[in-house]
Amino acid sequence: MIQHFLKPMLPSLANELPEEDHWVYEVKYDGFRCLLFWDHGNVILTSRNGHPLHTIFPEIVAHLKTIENKVKDLFPILLDGELCILENENKANFELIQKRGRLKQPDKIEKASEQYPSSYCAFDLLAIKDEYIYRQSFLDRKEKLRNLIQISGVQNNKILTESRLNFINFTSKKPDLMEDVEKSNSEGIVAKKLYSKWAPGIRTKEWIKVKNLKFHPFILLGYDTDNGFFHVGVKKDRSVQFVGLFSHGISPEEKEALIQIVKNNIASRNGSLLLIEPSICVELSYLELYKDQLRQPRFVTFRFDTNWEDCTWESLQKNK
Repeated sequence: MIQHFLKPMLPSLANELPEEDHWVYEVKYDGFRCLLFWDHGNVILTSRNGHPLHTIFPEIVAHLKTIENKVKDLFPILLDGELCILENENKANFELIQKRGRLKQPDKIEKASEQYPSSYCAFDLLAIKDEYIYRQSFLDRKEKLRNLIQISGVQNNKILTESRLNFINFTSKKPDLMEDVEKSNSEGIVAKKLYSKWAPGIRTKEWIKVKNLKFHPFILLGYDTDNGFFHVGVKKDRSVQFVGLFSHGISPEEKEALIQIVKNNIASRNGSLLLIEPSICVELSYLELYKDQLRQPRFVTFRFDTNWEDCTWESLQKNK
């Protein structure tokens, strides 16, 4: 009997995409990783941590029930994919999906499902006709998934923002996809080996994700001795605005040097936070600005060549 949940297989993070012939590439969407179990009127959406999502995103359930007669001979089905609110065919809206994921009251959920409907973007098929197929090759699973989506009546050669069910296709044309992802400001790309197997609960090197990162210099504001995070900001009007904190990407030697710089230039303290006057700049990579805060910031290098007054809010906004 098919279970409605398996702990997902996860891609490994890298800085560059592999280029060998047996790799293909998919757009990575910024949503909730989600397994979808579908069986005769029963639709269960489950997050990567095992939390139910079908009550929070009822429009997915409602849509699948309207088309289940087309695919009922293939039940039960288990899909792997991303639950998204799409802005365009290559980009999902992180802020909106986060807001919807926090809703609890049924009336607010219903209203949000009408205002900001989500889409289930399927990229893998794990079970069909009450049989697990995740030990088959990625290519075989993808072809079976494509066939399933076609039978369901969904156009599967293009992601449609108005569709509640979409098929994430792959391509061997890496440069073309990279250009599309950069133009659309997408989250990134996942490379997958054509003959890879799906393995529950592991972080595999047969799937490689590369994020569509942005780079910008920031003003160092201070260091928190309790949690080990550095605080950064940008110049906005006549003041400095805090935009985030980082601890990843910096080597032990670089971190110790930066801590000493902060300690030697303390202007004030706020509990465990040591604050300095604007003077030192660091370059960070980040995914995007979310509520005026950096998402997933990471240290890249010191920017001793940059004047702190050039690290402005205006230049950060242009960096989108």
